[in-house]
Amino acid sequence: MKRSALAGLLIAATMLASSAYASNDSDQCVMKLQEVNSKLSSAATLDAATKGVVITKVEQAKAAHAANNDKECVSLTQQALQDIQSHLNSH
Repeated sequence: MKRSALAGLLIAATMLASSAYASNDSDQCVMKLQEVNSKLSSAATLDAATKGVVITKVEQAKAAHAANNDKECVSLTQQALQDIQSHLNSH
């Protein structure tokens, strides 16, 4: 009896932790999207090619977020931020 109760508690704790982690991915996705949009609007020196690549990644990230694939959203927004930063560092 004690083992099944302990197993139940462990399963419940795991499920709660995984849903909290998913929530963090979602929050991080939204924050990164806002950060990219902010940098896009403030980076007047971005060339058209870089801006196009970043906008494409943002659109893909938004689609991933809408499909509840927040890890993909975070990855895409990180790439977009790196593209912006690389362009700014090279100029």
